[in-house]
Formats: sequence, C-alpha cells, structure tokens
Amino acid sequence: MRLQIVVICLFLSSFALSAIEVEQVEAWSTTHPSAQIEEFLEWVKIKDPSQLSWFTLMRKTESSQEATPTDPRAIVFGPTAKFIFTFNGAPTSKGYQEIEMIFFREIPQARWEMRKLSFSPQDKKNSFSGPNPSQCLSCHQNPVRPIWSQYDIWKGAYGENDDAIPDFDNDKYVGGGLTEEHLIVRKKEWIDFREFLKKKDSHSRYSKLEFPEGSPVSPYSPSGRNFNYRLRPNLKLTESLMSLHAKTLLSKLKEHPEFNKEKRLLLASLLRCEDQIDAKNSAEKNVFTELEVRFLKYDKGTVPWNHKGYTGDISHRHYLLYLLGLEHSDFSLERRPTKWSYFGGELYSEENLMMDLYASIKKEDPKLPAFHYYDQYSREVTLPEGATEDLRTLPELCLELLQSRIGQGGTEASGPIPLKSSFATCVGCHHKNGEAPYLPFEDPERLKDDKTIIELIKNRIGTADPNLRMPPLRTLSEKERQGIYDWLFSLLNSSVSKGTTSNKSATMP
Repeated sequence: MRLQIVVICLFLSSFALSAIEVEQVEAWSTTHPSAQIEEFLEWVKIKDPSQLSWFTLMRKTESSQEATPTDPRAIVFGPTAKFIFTFNGAPTSKGYQEIEMIFFREIPQARWEMRKLSFSPQDKKNSFSGPNPSQCLSCHQNPVRPIWSQYDIWKGAYGENDDAIPDFDNDKYVGGGLTEEHLIVRKKEWIDFREFLKKKDSHSRYSKLEFPEGSPVSPYSPSGRNFNYRLRPNLKLTESLMSLHAKTLLSKLKEHPEFNKEKRLLLASLLRCEDQIDAKNSAEKNVFTELEVRFLKYDKGTVPWNHKGYTGDISHRHYLLYLLGLEHSDFSLERRPTKWSYFGGELYSEENLMMDLYASIKKEDPKLPAFHYYDQYSREVTLPEGATEDLRTLPELCLELLQSRIGQGGTEASGPIPLKSSFATCVGCHHKNGEAPYLPFEDPERLKDDKTIIELIKNRIGTADPNLRMPPLRTLSEKERQGIYDWLFSLLNSSVSKGTTSNKSATMP
C-alpha cells in the first residue's frame, strides 16, 4: 500500500494563477448587489478558470447547507485550496441561497477566515458577511479551521472510499473482497451518482463545474488506488488543506515565548535527528535526553500525546511540540478529532511544518545549509528547492542544528541520571492517567526508593514469557534492554540529590 501511495501522492507543480482573495469577492458583491449565485459562478470562472475544475461533492453533510445524493453540496477548492466555497442544488434545501467560503490568509500571519455570501431573489440583493460569522464558530472552532476527514475515508462524500465509485455496469470484478453489507452501500452510491450525472449538465449551478475527462464517474475514479491525481479530488483536498494548515501551526508556535530558543531543536526533532547521529556524538545525543526529562518534569508523568491517541510513536518531536503549545488535536481537521492515524493529519501536516520551519529559519539565517533527504514517501528531496551546491547530508545538518543547541540551557533535568529513550514506550501506558499502573518515571528520587518496582521492571522486560513480557505490543532490542538495565543500575547505585553515580554497569540477565 505504501508503494502505491508513493506514486499517488506526488505534489502538483505550482500554478501561475493566484487564488481569489476575500477583498475581490467583497468588491464583486458591492458592484453586483442584485446578482445571484449563478452569476457569481460565472464571475469565478472568468476570474480564475482553474477554480471550478477542482471540486468534490457531498451527498450527506453535517453542514448548515443541506445535501442530498442527487443535489449534493459542492465543495469547490481550486488548485491550491486557498479559496474554498460551497453551494448546493435543491431550492428546498437549507442554505440554497448561500455560498459559504473559507480563505487562507497569510498576512499578518497564516490563518483561516470564513465568510458567507447570502442572496435574496425576492429583494434582488446579496450581502457579504464580516470575518468568521458566529454561526460558523460552533463547528469550525476558534481559531477557525476547515473541517475535512483524513485519508482514505471521507464520510458523506462521493468517492467516500479512496475516491472510487465502482462501475457496476462494466467492471466484472466489482465488489471483490467486499462484504454483502458494504457491497450494498457502494452500489447505492454508484446508482445515486448516475442519477446526479444525468441532471448536472442542465442544472443552473452544477453545469458551471468542469468535470475532468478520463472517467465514467468523473471527477472520481471507477477503481481505488488510481494513480491519476486528477481523479482523486478528496485526496487532493486533504493534502492541500494539510499543507496550508501546517503554516497556521507554525504561526501558533511562533507565538510561544520559547519558540526562538527552541526552533533549531524543533527542526532537528521533526527531521528525526535522534536516529541520524552516531552514538559517539554524546553531547548531541544528550540534548534529546535532556528534552525527555524536561518533558516528564513539566508534565508530572502524563503523556497527553499518547493519551489523545498517539500509539507507538511517541517521540522527541511530540515532546517539544507539546512543550511549545501544540497537541494532537491541533494537527487534525476532523470535526471530532479522536485518535492518530498513519495517513491522518499528523502525517501530512508534520512534514509540511518541518519544511516551513526550515524556510523560516533559512530566511533569518541564510547560512543555514541546504540539505538532501528522503521524505515520508521515500522521494528524494532537496531543501531549499533547487539548491545544487554545498549540500549537507541529513546527519551533517542534524549535528549542526544540535551543536547550536548545546549549552543553551532551558532543558533542566529532574536529576543527573539520563532517562533512556526506551522508556518512552513505558511512560506511554504507565503515566498518571494511563491504562496501566502508574510508575513515577519522571521522579528518579521516588522510583529509586522502591527497589521492588525496579526489580519488577527488570524482570518484566527480560522475561521470555509473552504473557509477562513488557512492553506487550513489541519486543525491545538487546541494545534497548541493556540501556534500561544500565539506567536502573545507575539509579540504584547513585544519590540523585547529590548527583553522584557509580561507575559500575549492569549485566543483562
């Protein structure tokens, strides 16, 4: 599946046309006071011909604009998703005389802004709302953000499952591998969409949309995992939104008083530098160790990143993002963020956040070297784009970023004993609000006083019995186990308060 996603998730080249901006819509509303929605669509087509060729259709929605399978709610997002507007098609549907809009604004800082354009055929006039109408905030929150599901299920949209609407007439293999219940749902979607296609060309609004060629169920694909990005509108919208959303996350991070002090360490964390530098670089490695202890001291043993759904991937970047004011829910555009998914908000936003952060630091420090790396899809990437000289490898850049962080302070440990990275897995379940019994990993003095717990930890991570072994979901490597044994041994043979440690080492059982 990952190899298929590699091909699918190629970024499109930049577009020459800039997105329509809020001031332009406001000016149009002022100069066309009696115009109706159809005239607005014609204006959009003239202003930006590409805008109406990128859209998806909602047959069910929780929005204030109602939708039906044959009169869906159109989400028109253009090539960049910097300007998104919606409309529906049935005169009897709620919101029929309204266009809801969301703009991506970059000045003075990256943010989303909602507007509503309301039409009144009786009075022959329209009205353009101010920023972020109060009725929008109950769902879109404050600060405002779009609401959109993550790959690869978009509830309520046509192409809900991986942008595909199977062709039950012509595909003899359709339905393979589906349960009977799921098959009924997919066939109903196909029947409904056929009915919609019959009416779209004669409809005063849907006829303004530009359906791409190459599919009998355009703008969707008759089969999943289609490599033609032009027939993947739900995925395209997901990636576009998360790329822009990362910029709003960076704006939020910059508001934190410690951001300037921590930004190079954050970049190193987002680049997974803890895995890129050699163990012999102990000073650089200790930067991450100090970060772990600082996090545990600050949060008193709870791990909100894990508590909110991050399972098995608690890392230094999560620690630092949390310390700088971001949590899991900030990465998601779901209406009701629940838990982390590999292809969810974090995957798309996190790498874009890294790239935006690099660009921000590079702007302030032109000497920050260009570097070469492989992104989350195993694509070869160079930042900044187009750089050809003085390229650093990722490990080289990591060392440079971490060396600038050594000795800056601000990462006070709760004791002189470094906490091993392997304990991140333990803390994920054994924090104060965790599912497993609480263990005070953030308080070495307290842990040291209970030798029974220390012996229990040693036995549980060393046993071969799968019913007793910890952690339960994976097996620690010998190196990880030895690291934990060394840490426990140093704990038993040290005075945390005085900062003295024994030179002896532990032996793995």
